[in-house]
Amino acid sequence: MENTRNPKAALKGLIWEIGAPVVVYYPLRLLGLPIVAALAAATGIAVLRIAYVALRHRKFDGIATLMAGIFGFGLVLTLVTGDPRVMLLKDSVTTGLIALAFLGSCLARRPLMYVLIRRMDESRRADAERRWSTDSAYRGALTLVSAVWGVVLLAEAATRAVLVYTLPVDTVFGISHLLTLVAVGLALGWTVMYGARRKRNAAAKAAAAGQPA
Repeated sequence: MENTRNPKAALKGLIWEIGAPVVVYYPLRLLGLPIVAALAAATGIAVLRIAYVALRHRKFDGIATLMAGIFGFGLVLTLVTGDPRVMLLKDSVTTGLIALAFLGSCLARRPLMYVLIRRMDESRRADAERRWSTDSAYRGALTLVSAVWGVVLLAEAATRAVLVYTLPVDTVFGISHLLTLVAVGLALGWTVMYGARRKRNAAAKAAAAGQPA
């Protein structure tokens, strides 16, 4: 949507969050570290990344807390069960929960995308609230975007869950992170194109009516 934060910045942050664990995991495996230990180290890097971003922005919100908690819970389960696939499955749990939040919010008073827009861009919060109250097309668009994100992320979570128990751990670790990047990239790309198309349509209607775009 036109209110969203710079998609390039969002994608750059995602690459950092995905790339850091991969860069840690595979060298440790090449050095002969056991799978569980390498996964623990990679998870530790992911948690440190969350903490760094939270401290940098001086905000450790519910989403960051949830992600850190899931990472920690997955690590504990892995150490207790000795099954590294449990650690990989946590990513599907995380994505699945987010997907359900997106889909469930479409039936609530406010879709999740509306909430995210208000949180990510406080300078346009008042405009978002005004448009939500007065523009039914805007409400429908945010609901549609939330639904699309929910479907894409749910498909990503289900695909990973299947791969976790059909491929070797070393293979699926890299594919799992790539899968996240592809899914979010597709959803983000569609959102940007959809927002641009809505903006063009609005400009065309304004021009036809003899009003400024």
